Amino acid sequence: MRNIIRLSMVAALLFFFSCKKEKTIDMELKEAAASMNKLTPQTLNDMIRLDSVSSEPDKIFKYNYTLLGDVKENVSEEQINDFKKEAKQEAINAIKTSADMQEFRDNDVTLKYIYYDKNGKLTADFSVVPSEYKTK
Repeated sequence: MRNIIRLSMVAALLFFFSCKKEKTIDMELKEAAASMNKLTPQTLNDMIRLDSVSSEPDKIFKYNYTLLGDVKENVSEEQINDFKKEAKQEAINAIKTSADMQEFRDNDVTLKYIYYDKNGKLTADFSVVPSEYKTK
């Protein structure tokens, strides 16, 4: 899971900061999403596919994933909550420690992660806000 999060963040950052100009962060995030979407969908492993990314106003960058082996009705609420907890902690750790994520940290970008089952049903989602990745 850590590699998936790191891979998607690194790809976003490569696009995000490849043409640094006098632009707002929101404009840069929007351009990064458009560039990154040219490479999606991208299967990250046997279980997860990155379908698309997008940006929203107020410095929000959103990842949309599909859990390829899951059907929401076959997964318990407890399993979903455990997955969200683990995935969020891995995302926070990656954002805190990765040199590639420095620009996100410096610009207080909020990252949203949305997971759908293989039938397109929303299964899990969470956000990582600056206060979560800027704490020690």
